[in-house]
Amino acid sequence: KVLISFYQIAGTLGPVYGVRLHEDFTRWMDIMDAISFDFLGLTYPDACIGSMRARLLISALWPCAAFLLIAAAIACHAFAQWLLSDRTDNLRRDLVRATQSRLIYWAILVAYLVLPSVSRSIFKARQCESFNVDDVTGERRSYLVADLDVLCSADDDEYRGLDAYFWAFFVLWPVLVPLSFLALLLQIRRDVRAQR
Repeated sequence: KVLISFYQIAGTLGPVYGVRLHEDFTRWMDIMDAISFDFLGLTYPDACIGSMRARLLISALWPCAAFLLIAAAIACHAFAQWLLSDRTDNLRRDLVRATQSRLIYWAILVAYLVLPSVSRSIFKARQCESFNVDDVTGERRSYLVADLDVLCSADDDEYRGLDAYFWAFFVLWPVLVPLSFLALLLQIRRDVRAQR
């Protein structure tokens, strides 16, 4: 867990915060890219997926779909256990508790593992780079690094359209997920302190 947490923090310093780490340090971190859980980046080049809006939607929502599939499998397993048992009320209550516990465990695990890669994908909707377009006048234009067809300007329709998606997913992933972790930790803090 410590190694994964360290990689998640170090892996987001550059893309999200613009911090450049020394090459000797980042070279051995490249091995850890296999566990980044950025399935889109591992499978297809970004341009093959479509517009930046489509990439943002897919990268922010695929963990929710993955959790729903896991939840369906857990629910089916619990229902099959109930059908194959004597169907008593005590067993049903125990199965419900066990199923809730498994769902919470898998939700935490999925959110913990994908939070850095999803956050990086979300911040790609705001990372712009400025280019010199006219040497005589010194005019510069900024384009989205993830999609150089998108002009970083309020005049660009696609860039303006990304704004709502960015803020919605920003609140959902980099803000609410860590706050949910904090709420869960605060709820179980007495048990953790008592080492139960």
